[in-house]
Amino acid sequence: MPGERYFAVRDRLSELLTWIGDLAGEVALEEEPEHPVPVLSRPILIAAVGEVNSGKSSLLNGLVGEALCPSGPVPLTTEVRLYRYGENADRPASDLLIECRRDIDYLRNFELLDTPGTNSKVGGHAEVADPFLEHADLVLVVFTAENPWTAATWDAVSRLSPEALSRTALVVQRIDLKQAQDIPIILGHMRDLSMKRLGQVLPIFPLSAKYALEAKRSEPVNGEAWTLSRFSDFEHFISERICDSMDRRQVLHDAYHHAARKIRRLDSLFDVQRRGMEDDGWFLSNIEREMEALRDSSLEAAPEALGAALERYRGEVDRIVRSLKKRLGWWRSLARLFTGDGTAAEIETTFASRMQEVATGFAKDDAARLIDACSKHWDTVRPRVVERMGLEPGPCTVAGPEREKVTARFVARLEKAVPQALAGLRVRGVLDPFMRRRNASLKGFTGIGLMLVIGAGACGTLGNQQMALTLLAVSVAVFGLAAVIAWVTAARIAAAYRERLLAGGATFADGLKADHGEGIRFLFRDYSSSLIEVRRQLAAAKAALQPRLERSNSLYIALKSVELDL
Repeated sequence: MPGERYFAVRDRLSELLTWIGDLAGEVALEEEPEHPVPVLSRPILIAAVGEVNSGKSSLLNGLVGEALCPSGPVPLTTEVRLYRYGENADRPASDLLIECRRDIDYLRNFELLDTPGTNSKVGGHAEVADPFLEHADLVLVVFTAENPWTAATWDAVSRLSPEALSRTALVVQRIDLKQAQDIPIILGHMRDLSMKRLGQVLPIFPLSAKYALEAKRSEPVNGEAWTLSRFSDFEHFISERICDSMDRRQVLHDAYHHAARKIRRLDSLFDVQRRGMEDDGWFLSNIEREMEALRDSSLEAAPEALGAALERYRGEVDRIVRSLKKRLGWWRSLARLFTGDGTAAEIETTFASRMQEVATGFAKDDAARLIDACSKHWDTVRPRVVERMGLEPGPCTVAGPEREKVTARFVARLEKAVPQALAGLRVRGVLDPFMRRRNASLKGFTGIGLMLVIGAGACGTLGNQQMALTLLAVSVAVFGLAAVIAWVTAARIAAAYRERLLAGGATFADGLKADHGEGIRFLFRDYSSSLIEVRRQLAAAKAALQPRLERSNSLYIALKSVELDL
């Protein structure tokens, strides 16, 4: 096929332009109206004109290598026939023009125009064919070897514009019917007539379309028939003068420069996107550093925050001591001498329960403080992310609907630390020794008093009233002394217990310190996850950019290889 090298480069360029266009479409690269995409798919139009039965259809068949056009000794072409690639069908475009679609590879690159004879009795076909001749890439004026100087054909050629003549060649058909020594004479006459009628000598090719068709139909190609056809120089002329013409080469160069320009624009866009993503990464890292700074400042302020827990602790100590004093009252103490005294255990259980409430209340308040700080910071982060990256980061992950869950986790962490913090106080069993000594003393005095009352009663029974009154007075004094002892020991025990508990306040706070710090870290870890969606979108954008960069590089390399061919 003529122009194979041209068509290979053209098809490669067309393929690259498609791929580059697809990539540009994916990234929404703006089109450049001032730089439209060059049209590479336009086939080369070859038109054949000549007298009736001059071999025009056979010549086109010889080019294609198939019996495309009807041909024979009797004229078969009665209208202008335009052969194009497509599904086999004939569609009349007008009364004298038929568009013939054929599924033949040759027609992918060449469109062929077959015309009735210039001396045809059918009128009107010249008006149909002339516009095609003026725009055809190659006009083949076909003469027969038997009569190469027919006036009708020369008249038709004379009507062509100078521009069309520059794309015209003369073909002497059926040269196989002439002797070898006759060919130079015929060609000489043709050159003389060309100069006389046209003022210039057009390219002239003596051909045998019959042998060309025979050679191309053979498998492998019949070399002898191909030589007799003289088509080698003819097809080389088509390749050199038409396919490799300056106009066609300019189209290829325009397509190449268009592709190169778009590749450069894509590379520039990808470079901007890559730098933008890197800047976005640094931007997010700076925000994360702000979050870390907020976390570190919260950790530094943790001892001060635990001071609030210590204040709560002291307040609960005072309440526990007041409760203890009530339990150590004289009448309650006296009653427990007979029913059993569980004051120490009850007080310690109440204290542990109250410390649990202290930790819970403190944890809720501190969690609220930390969450509010995070929410306030997020209110400054969100608009910055939207403005800088054009992405909606969503709500703060520790506020809003998640606030209760985050608070519950923070509270649970501190509640878990309470038993260990209480164990560090070492207050369990502190009251027992005090209570045993006190109860022993009270039991002694109470026993003495009761014995004196019994003695007084016995004396009274025996009639010794004076002794009975004396013993009764002594018993009242003993009970009074017991009451005083009860009051004094109650005050001492309460004071001692209060002092012991207050001394352990710092220890209790220290017991909460580790879990409090861990709770702060976990809360800020949850807060930092507010950027996860933005990070995910940024990672997705980077992941999408990488293959596009690779495709762009591959297209650039392929384009450079086409440049070498050009």
